[in-house]
Amino acid sequence: MNSHQRIIAAIDFFSHSQLVAEHAANLARCMKVELVFVNVINQRDIDAINYAINNLDNNTNKISLQRCMDQLREEREKKWEQLQETVDMSDLKTRLIIRTGEPYQELLNSVAEEKADMLVMGIKGRSNLSDMMVGSTALKMVKRCPVPLVTVRHLQPEASL
Repeated sequence: MNSHQRIIAAIDFFSHSQLVAEHAANLARCMKVELVFVNVINQRDIDAINYAINNLDNNTNKISLQRCMDQLREEREKKWEQLQETVDMSDLKTRLIIRTGEPYQELLNSVAEEKADMLVMGIKGRSNLSDMMVGSTALKMVKRCPVPLVTVRHLQPEASL
């Protein structure tokens, strides 16, 4: 009996997401397990949107936080569909979970709630700062993840000297 039943792939729909999805799909295929993609809408972004909405001098369009959240979810679902078209996962059982909160905490919650056996994620997030080797969420996950963690590094072509 296969003790592994589920892999979680953390995706942010930025530049490294396709590579993470490809690696996670290959692992899921080899292990014959379900692949659950988790995307987290960062609480920091929600707070910034809410601050902007509440501090507009003339909010004549009646922008609401809920409407913004709905739009963010719709955009991420469209990006999920695009990712499925780009990365072959037709032979796998896959699904997407969109969560809201602190990314590393929501990933830990997802690992526990989904009873995941492994987590796959990129080592750089959306900031993609060239001088950072590992993103802050990846670093927190390396320290706290209760299951094996596979990190996917996007190799940049070496600059000529």
